[in-house]
Amino acid sequence: MVAIENVVLAAVSVFALALTVISLFAFRRTRDAHLLFLAAAFGVFFVKGIVLTIALFSAPLTLEQYGRIFVLSGALDLVILGLFYGFTLRR
Repeated sequence: MVAIENVVLAAVSVFALALTVISLFAFRRTRDAHLLFLAAAFGVFFVKGIVLTIALFSAPLTLEQYGRIFVLSGALDLVILGLFYGFTLRR
């Protein structure tokens, strides 16, 4: 039986990858450098999903390892927020 968190995480990762590709196509079409911030943010979101998926499917983790994954997830969230902020900046 498939756990719901695995399905949701997979859906989020696929959606983040699709948004990364779409924003890269938009950059290629418009050459607006701000779209690179958007593509990078979605790309980091995709990487975060992959990291969490690996953590879910790896052998049972210790409490210390869960803590490290939690810190890494939070750090990636900060990077994503910074990139979204960079995307919204206009001259």
